[in-house]
Amino acid sequence: MSIPTPVTGQELLDRAHKLHEQIRIWRRTIHRYPELTFTEQHTASLVNAALIDLGIETETEVAKTGVVGHIRGGKGPTVGLRADMDALPITEINGSEFDSSRPGIMHACGHDAHTAMLLGAATILKGLADEQRLPGHIRLLFQPSEEAQDDEGKSGGMRMVEEGALHGLDAVFGLHVDPFHDAGIVATRPGPMMAAADMFELTIVGSGGHAARPQSTIDPIALSAHVINAIQQVVSRRLNPLEPGVITIGTIHGGTVNNVIPDRVTMTGTIRSFSEEARKLLQDELARACRVIEPLGGRAEYTLFPGYPPTVNSPEATDVMLGAMRDLLGEAQVKEATMGMGAEDFSFMAQAAPGNFLRLGVHNPAWGEQFYPVHRADFRMDEDALPIGAAALAAAAIRWMQEKR
Repeated sequence: MSIPTPVTGQELLDRAHKLHEQIRIWRRTIHRYPELTFTEQHTASLVNAALIDLGIETETEVAKTGVVGHIRGGKGPTVGLRADMDALPITEINGSEFDSSRPGIMHACGHDAHTAMLLGAATILKGLADEQRLPGHIRLLFQPSEEAQDDEGKSGGMRMVEEGALHGLDAVFGLHVDPFHDAGIVATRPGPMMAAADMFELTIVGSGGHAARPQSTIDPIALSAHVINAIQQVVSRRLNPLEPGVITIGTIHGGTVNNVIPDRVTMTGTIRSFSEEARKLLQDELARACRVIEPLGGRAEYTLFPGYPPTVNSPEATDVMLGAMRDLLGEAQVKEATMGMGAEDFSFMAQAAPGNFLRLGVHNPAWGEQFYPVHRADFRMDEDALPIGAAALAAAAIRWMQEKR
């Protein structure tokens, strides 16, 4: 029995470059028809059809609108590859020939590219399986709703884990476009890479009245100033200075007219942290800071809405990803990612199996110092990064299989 030829990074990159135009078509088609959280039926249909055309077994309506594909290979590990599919409620202003056709909805975070790149990786890996050169099994995780949570407080990543889509995986890998690195550059790091994100709502309850007679009121606007000051001291005075954390108040609403003191003021905000210990401390200390107004006659109604945990890369999976990327792109193209306060629901998947999340550069060097960040109406990417992302996902999976079988 002949031994299959080992799969090299150069071979994967060559195969991906041959798919460049197809990946671009997938990406632009998805970009034209963006869909918000848990409404990704058009995108899921495109993904499912593409996988069936490749001869890949699929499951649909996973986590409501997700698709899971299965590529059967040799008797080795089972590796998950993830892409998110949802868009954002933003009106695009790029003016390209493939701009969003849906006013108020745009792929402003690159999920169209993530989906297209995973389809490219699926094409490569299915070809290797057909050649009997895939040393394990691949599970393709096309996930809905990374950007938001449903009425039950669950995102697509959380629902996929709950529904068993990651059951039995030996490892899971994902990536995200990075508009601050040039195409051809990738970055990752072991340990915490992205923050936990929790949201809170706070209502300061007082007693309103005429603005000219404040002595007859308990002014919730004045009380809010005390609460805001107390909240701003949580990170600086309650959290270990060596531990990163952020509490931001993003909205504040109170009153309707200039000469009336209202009964209540409502605020909302976010809490960011990198460890479960810091996360719990910030949540508890924020609740305590709200009570600073009680001696002044006010009352605080505090509600915490738990969000995504921190994205923590497994050291083992990170070693595999770094080795795969150096083989694929060369040492100089592989960077150490910085920790960021953004959040990702890939974090749930990285809790279910050893995981690594990769940043993929998509900045065009010809743009110079002009950058187009995600979550903006003018977000754009260098499509030369598409085959690199497809090859990167395939390379991580292959390397894990080769090292762990």
